[in-house]
Amino acid sequence: MKKLFALLLAAMLLCSAAVAETVDAYTTASNTKTVLSGDALTAAEEVLIAKSSLLSSADEAKAEGYQAKEGTATAQIMSINPDGSVGLSTISEWKYESGKLFVRLTQGQNALNLAQEGATGTLLVKGEGPYYILHLKTVAVTVLEYSEETAGQFDQFYSGAANALNEYDIEFDVTAIEQSFALMF
Repeated sequence: MKKLFALLLAAMLLCSAAVAETVDAYTTASNTKTVLSGDALTAAEEVLIAKSSLLSSADEAKAEGYQAKEGTATAQIMSINPDGSVGLSTISEWKYESGKLFVRLTQGQNALNLAQEGATGTLLVKGEGPYYILHLKTVAVTVLEYSEETAGQFDQFYSGAANALNEYDIEFDVTAIEQSFALMF
């Protein structure tokens, strides 16, 4: 069952040329998804902005007067691993802004997969009713190398200090946003 699920997710992320000839590249996996445009896209963008984080560093979060943003949501970000399996990470540090997505990922295979210009991935976010599926293309990457001097610049929820893991700030173009009322996670 896990292998079937991984194959279905991979199909969502990497549509073959043959499939693209008969259906659009975003809704090939299911007819229960809708690519958003017009007023529906505007409404989805408002939800995504409200649910996204501030991308606060540890130093910013410790500063006097800092206030955490209310109503943020964790999300799942997906990519394709070098062996063809699906990489999936749950993240709290993501920010949507008018067709752009910014994320902070601790070093790991998913971060490495997405930290290349032109790489593609998908972000899943639970809205007030539907799930939103954001299709992504990497446009910029900044790598912050871990050291005692840079520790305060890392994400406030960073957990890689024990292994001195790097952090990746990745900027994506959002190539499409879909909604679905039927997701498995």
